[in-house]
Amino acid sequence: MTTSDDSPKTVAEIAKKIIVNSTERSIPLTPENYYVWFEYFLGFNKELQDAIDAIIGAKEHFSEKINRELYNDFINQNNFEVLEEIQKESYKIFQNILRASLSTNSAASTYSGKMEGYYQQLNDTQELTHIQKLLEAIIKDTHDMAVSSYELNQKLDQATAQIQALSKQLEETKREVLLDGLTGLNNRKAFDRKIEALCEQFDQNVDFFSVIMLDIDYFKKFNDQHGHQTGDAVLSIVGGLLKQCVKGKDFPSRYGGEEFIILLPGTKLNGAQVVAEQIRETISSKKFKNTQTGQKLGNITVSIGVAEIRQGDTAITLVERADASLYLAKENGRNNVKSETDLEKKGVA
Repeated sequence: MTTSDDSPKTVAEIAKKIIVNSTERSIPLTPENYYVWFEYFLGFNKELQDAIDAIIGAKEHFSEKINRELYNDFINQNNFEVLEEIQKESYKIFQNILRASLSTNSAASTYSGKMEGYYQQLNDTQELTHIQKLLEAIIKDTHDMAVSSYELNQKLDQATAQIQALSKQLEETKREVLLDGLTGLNNRKAFDRKIEALCEQFDQNVDFFSVIMLDIDYFKKFNDQHGHQTGDAVLSIVGGLLKQCVKGKDFPSRYGGEEFIILLPGTKLNGAQVVAEQIRETISSKKFKNTQTGQKLGNITVSIGVAEIRQGDTAITLVERADASLYLAKENGRNNVKSETDLEKKGVA
C-alpha cells in the first residue's frame, strides 16, 4: 500500500471504524483482520472493497475462512508498519473511550445528582424515620453505582487485555516473517533492513560497523553426494554455530543458499577479522555425521570475506566488497579468511 494519507489523524479515524465494525460483525481483532479492514476503510484497494461489499450484500457471516481468504488474496503481507500504527491507535481509543465512560457515564451523573439531593434533604430534616429512609436510599444507589463502575472497569480490563494480546501476536508474526525457517537466523529481508539502518547511523554519527560474509565450501557437491535433507541439516547446524560465535548486538543472517552474512555494529575491520577466524575454526573443527544412519560426513569448511563501512559506502557497495573478499578466499584454496585489505594488496579494491 502506497499512500500519502497515512497521517495519525487518518489512522485514528480508521481505527475507530475498525473497532466498531469488528464488534458489529463479530470479527476477531487479529493483525490480519485489522489490516484487511484498514485497507477497506482507506479506500485505495478497490478489489478488496468490491469483495467485502459483495460479502456484506449477500449478508454472509465473516467466518475465519472468509477473513483468511481476504487477507491472503488482497493484502501485501510484508507491510507491518501500518499494523503497528493501527494497534497503537486502537489501544489509545479503547483506553480513552472506556475511561471517559467511567467518569462521564449517565450512571455516574445520575448518582452525583442524587447524592446532592440526599445531602440537602438530610440538612432539612430532623425526623429519624425520614433520615433512615434517606440512608437506605443512599446505600442502594451507592451499591448500584459500584456495580456500574465495576462493570465498566471490567470492560476496560478486557479491552486492554485484548489489545495487549494483539500486540503480542503482531510481534510474533513479525518475528516469523523476518526469521529463516531452516536455521533460525535472521533472513535476507531482516538483514536488508538492518544494514540500511546501520548505514544511516554511520552517515549521521560515524558509527562504524563491519560485515562478515561466509560460504560453505563445496556445498553443492556435498548436497549431490548426501542429499538435500542432510544438506539442510548441515545448514541448520552451521546457523547454530554462528549464533554461538557472535554476541551482543551482532546480527547473523542467512543470506541465501549456503551463504551467511553477519553485521558487527561497533566493530572495526581488525576485530571483525578475529571474529571471522574464530567462526572458521569453530566450523572446520566440527565433525558432522548423519544422525539417522550414523554415517560420518567428515568436516565442513567455510570461506570468509570481511569488510568495514567507509565514507561514501552504501549497503550495496559494502556487501560487494565483503563478497569480493569472500571470492578471494575461495581463490586462495578455501577454508580461509580474506578482507578488503587483501583486495587492496591485489589492487582490486
